[in-house]
Amino acid sequence: MDNELRLNQSNLSSTTQSQDVRDLFAMTFMTYHLSENYKVIYKKDAGCAIPKKLIELYYKFINPDYNNMIYSFKNKYISNEILVEKNDTKEQRKGLNNVYQYIQDYDFNEKSLNLFIASLEINSILWKPTDDLNTKDLETEITKLREEMETLKKEAKSERNLEKYQRAQKLEKEIKAISYKAKIGGQLRNNNNDDVVRLNKVDIDIPSPEEALKLMNEYLNKDKVEEFTDVFKSSDIIEYISYCVKETTKLIKIQPFFDGNKRTFRALLNLMFKAKGLPPVYIRTGEREAYKKALYNAMKYEDYSYIIDFYLFKICDSIYELDVEPYKEKRFQENPKLKERKQSHPLER
Repeated sequence: MDNELRLNQSNLSSTTQSQDVRDLFAMTFMTYHLSENYKVIYKKDAGCAIPKKLIELYYKFINPDYNNMIYSFKNKYISNEILVEKNDTKEQRKGLNNVYQYIQDYDFNEKSLNLFIASLEINSILWKPTDDLNTKDLETEITKLREEMETLKKEAKSERNLEKYQRAQKLEKEIKAISYKAKIGGQLRNNNNDDVVRLNKVDIDIPSPEEALKLMNEYLNKDKVEEFTDVFKSSDIIEYISYCVKETTKLIKIQPFFDGNKRTFRALLNLMFKAKGLPPVYIRTGEREAYKKALYNAMKYEDYSYIIDFYLFKICDSIYELDVEPYKEKRFQENPKLKERKQSHPLER
């Protein structure tokens, strides 16, 4: 299937539900989208009853397939995701694209999901292009220093110059030190890192590197694995979403990796969503402050309600943009008269 067709894939188009049911879902999410744009839902639905019910109905009746939405997500929203942390380099953008290829290729039938192992793989993939570039630059620097060292050794020998010999020895030690520089990807935080992170202009205490490793290792324990398995098997999709958001937010607070923790665990969240066929979510640049405020409440006060509510709305946003909009465009293509009358047709009211 070519990329153009993949971008137009839709769960609403492929479901076995009748055309009327498909159109009803489309109209319902379009109404949600209009209300959300005007902040009506945010103001009048503090308990998130509307997004919860929309997600429950969508999940129950449409039985979504993650792969029907990942192409549109990668095509449109990788740039939004990477700008949340204002880390927009060519290498980091490539790394994030590679992360979502990893998520797209992840086969839950062949590979069980462990949160520690998956996050380690994601962080390594995220930083690989940057690490490759740094390694290349490092090799250039080492080559230059080695040439200088060899020249000094030759001159020291021919001139019997002790000072040049000592400078050559110093360069040799510097080359060895540079050669042992650690890569970023997959590297756990060490004692050279601060035990605080700054969020909303406030320092938040985080576990020490030793404690962070201990907490991460708990995700390898049988009890924690069974905990995730039980939630995964539950038919309560809102419970599953809440669990995923809470656990990945806890992992962000642990800050186990040298760098890229928030990007790593937001990607892990999307991998966990894929396990249930839920759409990948993204954070627009304009939503950065709302996200960080919700994250702050979770990390500072262990109040996860704001961050869970934030993601419930974001899932509805993704359903609309990654599923309903492609469905609507396909309906117009199938029946051009609908597009001609779109101002009066229910799909465009």
